[in-house]
Amino acid sequence: MPRVLIIDRGLPKALEGRSLLGDGLEAHLTGDPEAALERAAADVFDLLVLCGMPAEEQAELAAAFHAHRRWRLVPVLYVSDPAAPGLTIPGTFRPEVDGIVRGTRASAAVERRIRDLAREGIAGAEAVVAGPFELDPVRLRLHGPGGDIDLTEREAEVLSLLLARPNRTVPAADIIERGWGLDVDERSLQILRRHISNIRRKLAETGQRRAVRTVRGTGYRFEVRAG
Repeated sequence: MPRVLIIDRGLPKALEGRSLLGDGLEAHLTGDPEAALERAAADVFDLLVLCGMPAEEQAELAAAFHAHRRWRLVPVLYVSDPAAPGLTIPGTFRPEVDGIVRGTRASAAVERRIRDLAREGIAGAEAVVAGPFELDPVRLRLHGPGGDIDLTEREAEVLSLLLARPNRTVPAADIIERGWGLDVDERSLQILRRHISNIRRKLAETGQRRAVRTVRGTGYRFEVRAG
């Protein structure tokens, strides 16, 4: 069941705590951002909702949560005061990940957007980081010095194994057997070579083609110092 953290500066004290939203969503309500931040390192949710505060404070709060690596994978829903003129976009807003909606915490429009953005499993995911590279295993995206690239699930699986051991050779057999649960044979080796080729092609678009090296007769290495 997706878990949603809703921080609402205007939340009455009596409403603090846990409740259930429609469609099997578990909501944790609090009006105390500082207390939520103190627990951020240990308690990660599938969606963060920020209500009852100006866009500047929303951006500061989102940035504080993003200081914790796992929270960078979590979408943020910025709830804008419906009485405020115009729509201010917080500086931390990520259009490919986050959402913005006008309304109040309990309004139908906000609850619809919460259901749209909450994705079960994000809380259990962790970014894989090596040097300047960061792999988002939820959105299947690799961030690096030259920009972001989108990946298939298999490409992300390969990169997660390589990034976990940067600058070290990962045997092809480890990727196939431990990563995919397949037997090592010519067919599985060809599949792996094809995925490596596709990864290199995508990395080349950001000037990082040489990041993935072939170690002949052994496997592959992700070189984080590649330029």
